[in-house]
Amino acid sequence: MADDKINIHKDHRKKVKERFFECGFTGMPDHNILEAILFLGIPQKDTNPMAHELIDTFGSLSGVLEAKKSDLMKIKGMTENAAFAIMSYLPVNRRYIESLQKKKPVFENTDQIVEFLRPLFFEKSTLERVFVMCFDSKNRLIICRHICDGDLSSAFFDIRELTRVVLEVNAQKIILAHSHPHGVALPSGDDISVTKYVYEMMKFIKVHLDDHIIVTDTSYMSMANSRHYTHIFHGLEPIDFNS
Repeated sequence: MADDKINIHKDHRKKVKERFFECGFTGMPDHNILEAILFLGIPQKDTNPMAHELIDTFGSLSGVLEAKKSDLMKIKGMTENAAFAIMSYLPVNRRYIESLQKKKPVFENTDQIVEFLRPLFFEKSTLERVFVMCFDSKNRLIICRHICDGDLSSAFFDIRELTRVVLEVNAQKIILAHSHPHGVALPSGDDISVTKYVYEMMKFIKVHLDDHIIVTDTSYMSMANSRHYTHIFHGLEPIDFNS
């Protein structure tokens, strides 16, 4: 019976790994992603219950990835190797992004941009984080820079820092991105006001604001691709869809 149980777990691991090799973590539930990470530190054991317990304890996948070793070790069955695997995930992602920026990548669509950005928002998941992506005239990424933490009100958003970064790297166009942790991917009144303000300020220094992307744990919104907000990025008046 014990051997049968081990074989079941082995087959499950094989299926999770095959799915990852086929399409990465795209569409994979959070607990399965954690299972895959736990495979590295817990051999020959069903990690599904632990993955669920981790999410229940820390509230979300991002909460687990940000957890301290002392807190992770309180989970029944947790090993030091498994804790190391969990804690190393975000630092490796950050190093990957730093390395990728040196290659000046070109993104083909918004999905790729969000996939690039999402690990940056994991680092402090309880705060709204604001980043600017700076591009050259050939749409190659020059740099992705953290601007501030907090909502996009005048109390937190520093247009001077944004302008300094843009001028420093001689950007031709930019994309603004910020997170709505545990919220919905819809712009607030402050988000809309700041987007308009940034567009006008960038226009003054001959830099184009291409988009403002709002990212949540599970979704995102491109304001430039929304019929309700696309006018902002062309310096136009809003369209009245009710008329």
